[in-house]
Amino acid sequence: MEEKEIKKPKKGRIRAYFKNEYAKLKKHKAIAAFILPAFIISFVLGYIPMLGVLFAFKEEVRASYWLYDTLTSGWTIQNFIDVFADDAFLVALSNTLLISILKLVIIFPLTILVAIMLAEIKKPWISKLILIVLCLPNFLSWPVCIGIWQNILGLDTGVINNVIAKLGGERIYFFNDWYMFLVIFLAAWKGLGWGSIYYYAAIVSIDKSYYEAATIDGANKIQKIRYLTIPSILPIIALMLVMNITYILDAGFDQVYSMLQLVRSSTYDKQILGTYIFDLAMQNSNIPFTVALSVFNGLFALFLMLGGNTLVKKTLKRSLW
Repeated sequence: MEEKEIKKPKKGRIRAYFKNEYAKLKKHKAIAAFILPAFIISFVLGYIPMLGVLFAFKEEVRASYWLYDTLTSGWTIQNFIDVFADDAFLVALSNTLLISILKLVIIFPLTILVAIMLAEIKKPWISKLILIVLCLPNFLSWPVCIGIWQNILGLDTGVINNVIAKLGGERIYFFNDWYMFLVIFLAAWKGLGWGSIYYYAAIVSIDKSYYEAATIDGANKIQKIRYLTIPSILPIIALMLVMNITYILDAGFDQVYSMLQLVRSSTYDKQILGTYIFDLAMQNSNIPFTVALSVFNGLFALFLMLGGNTLVKKTLKRSLW
């Protein structure tokens, strides 16, 4: 008879784990000394500030007396109730979701398509040259990018509007009338090349003998892409999809904030969560409300990461863990 494996109690396994880790730490204590400064810095700058989450559950927190108010002010969840009752928050949330979903539906597949098209070019130096050109906008900051397109699409000095005016037409305020289109277009223009690098690197690492065998079997280009290329890069697609879903509440603060500076009308209906939280923080009017909004943002991102990983695991049979 086979002896059944006796499982240790949970407490015993935990104790054994920490005992094993302590033994390894003691064995490599010279190396651990190098890790200690990084651990202290991470703890001081990364974990201690997390105590600020308590502000979200306080009735009042003043900037000058935040420590005193944290210790003495009463506890409440009213700040979270106020968040969902705030019309400006709902507008910002809807704009954030709309922009992020459009980026996910449009830009995410485009990065994969660009990588596949580049990999199909027979001369590697040509595909690498095109990829470098596509990646150049990524190294420019958003204010610089918006400044470039302001010179092209600006109302008063833009090249396109000057041509329209000379032809007798009426000038178009692109950054106001075409705001949502420009958000997606500029995000694609700036990030398309950089986003395709991951997939391009994965494609060129595929063994060429697979393609040669597929050619011998009579497979055409489309069949090779469908049955060989895409399944081979499926793990990286799943990883990037989960990451994109996780950051769906980050619609691009730098981009939107830079574009809002060019909007001459009210920006109320163009705010996203990032710019809305930033404006509240700069006003310094209601710290608990602002922190509650940030806590919601972080918790929702955690929920999206777990949900996105579960979805990808069931559909693509891949997961982060």
